[in-house]
Amino acid sequence: MGNNKAIEKSMAKDGYNYSNNIVADKFQIIKSQISLLQAIEYYGLNPIKKGSRYWILCPFHADKNPSMAIYDEAYHCYGCQAHGDVIDFVSRYFNLTPLEAVEKLSYDFGIPLLGIKPNKEIQKKVIQRQKIDKLYKGYIQKSNEIYDYLCKLNQLYTKIKQAIETPEDMDIPEFVEACHMQDIVQYWIDVLLDGSTKEKIHVIAEVEKWKAKKK
Repeated sequence: MGNNKAIEKSMAKDGYNYSNNIVADKFQIIKSQISLLQAIEYYGLNPIKKGSRYWILCPFHADKNPSMAIYDEAYHCYGCQAHGDVIDFVSRYFNLTPLEAVEKLSYDFGIPLLGIKPNKEIQKKVIQRQKIDKLYKGYIQKSNEIYDYLCKLNQLYTKIKQAIETPEDMDIPEFVEACHMQDIVQYWIDVLLDGSTKEKIHVIAEVEKWKAKKK
């Protein structure tokens, strides 16, 4: 399900005539030899099979649960409505023109196409995307770590409060900390669940500073 207008525009920009069957064939060769699922797995997006379909977190919007379905020849996001074939996906994911996406797929999957060679501009865009992905994966990992830590701490505070039997026990440092911090910890948990990315990053930094002071 190619986006013919986008392809035509891309070819015109790069000095190609869309009526040139040789150029048009390159798009068909790539789509016939590289499945959308293969490309998605190759570029590290970790598809998950649910029922008869594969799903991924949509890379084109802030997706919390996998909302992009992978069909035989097309993807469709039920969150942001992004839709297209393997060339469209690579084009959008790496910020390339459709023709550049064909060039990248040809190079990455070792499919020789006459007149197509990798260029420095594409490699720059790919490296930039890889850096963004690395930062995002690091943020997700840290966010999950902090969330798990706060949930366990919240459970511990609840147990400490429930264990208090006499007024004298209220002077125990752990009880004082539980009384002072549990509401804050619960607030942090709520932000990590439903807050914006900016708010979550702020909470992660706050928790890290608080943990450092406790040592």
